[in-house]
This record gives sequence, structure tokens and C-alpha cells, in this order.
Amino acid sequence: MNSIFPKSLTVKQAIIATLAYFDLFEVPLTRNEISEHLFFTDPDEGKIDIYLRESPLINLKDGLYSLQQYPIFFQNFSEKQARAKEYWKRVKKYQWIFSICPFVKMVGVCNSLPIQDVHEESDIDLFVVTKNKHLFTARFFLTLLTSIFFVRRHGNRVRKRFCLSFYASEDDMCLNNITQKPYDIYLAYWIKTLEPISGEYETYLSFLEQNISWLNNYFKTITPHKRYFRKPSPQQYQWKQRLERIFGSKEWEERFKNWQLTRAKTKFNELENSSGTIISETMLKFHDYDVRDQVRKDWVKRMDSVL
Repeated sequence: MNSIFPKSLTVKQAIIATLAYFDLFEVPLTRNEISEHLFFTDPDEGKIDIYLRESPLINLKDGLYSLQQYPIFFQNFSEKQARAKEYWKRVKKYQWIFSICPFVKMVGVCNSLPIQDVHEESDIDLFVVTKNKHLFTARFFLTLLTSIFFVRRHGNRVRKRFCLSFYASEDDMCLNNITQKPYDIYLAYWIKTLEPISGEYETYLSFLEQNISWLNNYFKTITPHKRYFRKPSPQQYQWKQRLERIFGSKEWEERFKNWQLTRAKTKFNELENSSGTIISETMLKFHDYDVRDQVRKDWVKRMDSVL
């Protein structure tokens, strides 16, 4: 895929594009976050500072930058930040579950929590990478343990619960094949802001590496994250190994696969909108509605209204 944007963007265009994207979720950015998430342009810190200081298009309050001008915007975000802290405490409290689950190579928090877009009834979206040929065993135990401790999103039980809706095996971590055309700004930022929390950090780095070729069409810099990642304790690792020894056979994986695929395909056939669903032996993605196309359109509309 060739570059899908102009060969160069001015600093002004890059900053507006970046702030316009996060404005869609009513999230302002700090000065450091602007450089970290800068769209399609190498961060020239001096030019960024000048534009942020002189532009009449940008609103600054308490160290946060945004294109939004209405005062309640920053108050609303302050409330989101407070909720995000509570949600991260929730993640830390139950991190041990992900550390003992067999055949789980990496768990990352994605979507709203990493960018602090946390509402009153938000859940905690997870992306799970599993060992090859053990995806369905890993999913079974993640579902079982999060259900036992009443922390899995299910039915109307949503707030502060873990949403186990996206799985990929190690040999299917490149997400370029599920990107939307003409471009997929949502998935690009989804990967860029993902926060690994458990498993093997090397798997997270491999995940970034396998996606870097197409992410370079969106960003000049990709910074790995590690602030919420915790290695399993020796005791957790021992439990994980025990479960892998007991349930590591092909027979167990086949049982779990046949059962889960039958249920998944039945539900798939009942969906009115299946745009957010992927069902295969190496990837499972369950979303009732795929927001990516609408986000792209809203992003372009937002930029056009400013530039």
C-alpha cells in the first residue's frame, strides 16, 4: 500500500488532524501527547510550540489542548480522567486472572480507557493474543475466570467489566488485512494507544513490529507502552504452566473450538449488522457495529470545518 496521504503535511495540518481526531471522543491532549500522537509528520518540537502558542484555532486550559471551545468540554474531561483512574485500579486488581490463563501471550487494554474516554457506563475493552493453535482454549479460560469473579461484560452488566471481544493468535497479529479502505484512522490509533497489561512483553513488541509497515502510512513515530504492564509472579506462572500441561492437547483445543464456533456462528446469523464481527480459527472479533467508517467520515468533516 502506497502512502495514502500527501507526501508532506505542514505542522499546522498535522496538529489540526491530530486534535480533530481526539476531539471526536471529547479528549484534549497534553503537549507531550500531541508529539506522541502527531499524525503523519515528524515532530518538529519548535514549530509545534510556535503553532500551539499562536494559533487562534486551538484552545488551551490547564495544560490541555483542543479544538473545542465550549467551557464544559474541559470539565467533562476532568470527570473522565477521574473515572479512568478508578478503571485502571480495576485492571490492576484483576490483572492476575490474565497472568494465569493458559496459552495467553499478551493482553492489552484498548479503545476508550487508554485515551481516558471513560463514561459512567463504560466497560474495559481487551485485545488478547494467544499461542498458535490454542486460541479457543485460551478464550475458554478467560471467559470462565472473568465470569467466576463477576468481572466479565455480559448482557446489561457493563460498567467496569472486561469486554472480551477481540482475539488473535500469534500467527495472525498483522491487522492490515482487516483495515478499511480508503484508510482506517480508527484502527491505526487503536493500535498506537493500546496499553499492554499482561503476558509476554515481547509479544506486544512483535505485534507492533508486524503492523509497523502499514502504520507508517499514518505515523512517523510509534512509541511502545509499558506503564501498566506487569509480569506474572512466579506463582501465577506456575499455575499457567499447570493448566497448559493439562489442557494442551489437540483434543482439548478441538473440543473448545467446535463448541465456540458453533455458538458464534449461530449468533452471527442472527445479527442485523455483522460489520464488526470476524470469526475464524485464528481471529475472533465480536462487535455489534463497526464504527470505523463513521469515525473516518466524522474526522474528515471535523478537519474540513477548521482548515
